[in-house]
Amino acid sequence: MFQLDVPLIRQRPELPTGCEAVALAMALRYYGMNVDKEVIARQMPRDDTPVSRHADGSVNTWGDPEVGFIGDPYDDGITINPNPLKKVLDRYRRGGQALYGEPFSVVEDYVASGKPVLVWFTISHELPTPRFWKTPAGKRISSPRPLHCIVVTGFDDHYVSFNDCESTELSGKDVRVGREKFQNIYDTMGRRALVVN
Repeated sequence: MFQLDVPLIRQRPELPTGCEAVALAMALRYYGMNVDKEVIARQMPRDDTPVSRHADGSVNTWGDPEVGFIGDPYDDGITINPNPLKKVLDRYRRGGQALYGEPFSVVEDYVASGKPVLVWFTISHELPTPRFWKTPAGKRISSPRPLHCIVVTGFDDHYVSFNDCESTELSGKDVRVGREKFQNIYDTMGRRALVVN
């Protein structure tokens, strides 16, 4: 198995929904940059659009993760997309790549060249449940759940390994999931990733 030694940082208790900030902190720590996860969380662009819900509790309108983090990473937040998170990465390292729609083989190529890659994934390590809402301007947002962000650290012909900053029985350093299953989740989550060069 090809394997990068990326330090594990836990998101809880400080950042219960700030997995993207914590994943970026882990990737920067790999390069010897001791950047605090909460500093990154504060530096993330935000979309402060308040949530409105249907009568059944499902989301009607909310923010756009392509603008910035929706909600509060210290409390009841949702996510931020690779492009706005890359703005934070650019403060620390140049050459990062926000990936949208690329096959997982592209992620593997970056990892094989020694670069950790953040991937939008699921907390359960299973296929997500679809979830959609619209921004106040009418843009349709796809945000499958239970949404999570992990750092891919290695792979071989059968498995993908990654650091998962949650505190579940599934999470930890260099967790392994079958390669085909991992790719299916990556695809279903919208093929979103951030290469930390």
